[in-house]
Amino acid sequence: MPALEVQNLKYYYRTRRGPVKAVDDVSFSVEPGETIAIVGESGCGKTSTANAILRLLPRNVEEYEGHVRLSGEDVMEYSTEEFREKVRWRGISMVFQGAMNALSPTTRCGLQIAEPLMVHLGSDREEAVAAAAEGLKNVGLSEDVLRRFPHELSGGMKQRVVIAMALVMKPNVVILDEPTSALDVMTQANIINLLKNLQRDAHLAYVFITHDLGLASELADDVAIMYAGKIVEIGRASRVYPGPQHPYTQKLIHSVPLLRGESAPDFIPGAPPDLTDPPLGCRFHPRCPLSFGMCGWSAEDLQSFLELRYRAASEGDRLGAAKFDQKESWRLVVTPGKDVSPQALVAKIQALIQAESSKSPVLRAIEKVRVGSNKVEIVLYEATIPELLGEDGQRAACWLLTEEGRKRAAS
Repeated sequence: MPALEVQNLKYYYRTRRGPVKAVDDVSFSVEPGETIAIVGESGCGKTSTANAILRLLPRNVEEYEGHVRLSGEDVMEYSTEEFREKVRWRGISMVFQGAMNALSPTTRCGLQIAEPLMVHLGSDREEAVAAAAEGLKNVGLSEDVLRRFPHELSGGMKQRVVIAMALVMKPNVVILDEPTSALDVMTQANIINLLKNLQRDAHLAYVFITHDLGLASELADDVAIMYAGKIVEIGRASRVYPGPQHPYTQKLIHSVPLLRGESAPDFIPGAPPDLTDPPLGCRFHPRCPLSFGMCGWSAEDLQSFLELRYRAASEGDRLGAAKFDQKESWRLVVTPGKDVSPQALVAKIQALIQAESSKSPVLRAIEKVRVGSNKVEIVLYEATIPELLGEDGQRAACWLLTEEGRKRAAS
């Protein structure tokens, strides 16, 4: 039975511009004694996923739904207060990003570690402090740290104190949100080794959130690659790293500099999308070098391309003073100017497709172009979101993994 199972989790923030779809239909699980790493660029929804699991719901959360099961128990059935009392710290805890921000600067470290025991278990102060001392010993710190304030500790020591706080209630699942991001390389290695030893001794399940692919490969049994609020690839780390299936995963892995070899690191062009208005279909397709018709191009994308092409074209190749009307996301109606007939406009668009579709993916999204009542109708392949496909050991959300997608990409 999984220590933690997440199914169809959604976590939207309310803003003036509309809901930010930070976590949009995310599913994964982690077994006892194992680690799943959630990896992706900044802003992809990694920390929001952790907050949703830990039920940290700010006032501007607009939508929160799905299923989160902890050792078979559906914790979504609890109210926020019940979750705080019965699940948080006891069944699942979290090591927050930035140890200094997670520690109160005016409270001694021992009391901060002991506080969950006093609040949630009703332990007396002496008993809780004794347990805190044992917790510090487990993370390699001396009892003297009990009496110290956070500013008296190094970065690595503060991180160990935060880990001791997360483990003091003996939870089954621990979320690690960038636990080594502010530490030097040697301290990072020490913390990772500490986490491995604690996992082995207590049979803990970890959800490890990071943008560092190297650290993820060191600690993770499973890896979930996240992009724009969705998991685009998930599977055993031993399969995903040497054989990534999704174009985003391939780009992400190839962006890491290598110590050996002469090949330069790759990069991902463009920027992540605005999650108040995410792209149709696969959310990576505007940046994907392999995108084609069914990946998600819309009539709005095509109109922007044609308008730009119209302004940049030479006099003989221009489309004329055309007017555009987006009927649906997959249908664009173009009314030609007085100096261009609909038939001539169709010929120009078809010539443009033939000449530039190899380097302009939006043109590969055009299914057909037809004339009707002095107007030109351009029909695009309707965009749909790809599902995670493949075996349980490795699945990716890409149309290139389907026979239909491969045929359309080749056409």
